[in-house]
Amino acid sequence: MDKEKEEESSAIHPAVAPLSYLLGTWKGEGEGGYPTINSFRYGEELHFSHPASGKPVIAYSHKTWKLDSGQPMHSESGYWRPKPDGSLEVVIAQSTGLAEVLVFSSPFLSSLVFNL
Repeated sequence: MDKEKEEESSAIHPAVAPLSYLLGTWKGEGEGGYPTINSFRYGEELHFSHPASGKPVIAYSHKTWKLDSGQPMHSESGYWRPKPDGSLEVVIAQSTGLAEVLVFSSPFLSSLVFNL
């Protein structure tokens, strides 16, 4: 996945600073498959921003689409909230109506690895 641009904010909250490398728009392409369906190519975009309010939160959105037709496939949005104890709370709402609350406990938030 390639990072398209970096958004800059002079008022990044200190709790968000270790994750500031995520800020901006990330785009990529991939191939999906499952034994019961034909494989397919898709595009993917993730966007991370830090609200101008300077609060300790990162706004997040994610969408995918079929590369051959441009047809939307999936979308979700939410917030990433670094907590004072060093954990990271991620709250996501999907377009399908599902909601997720994930909590990560790691002293290494500045080097997260995601396998999407």
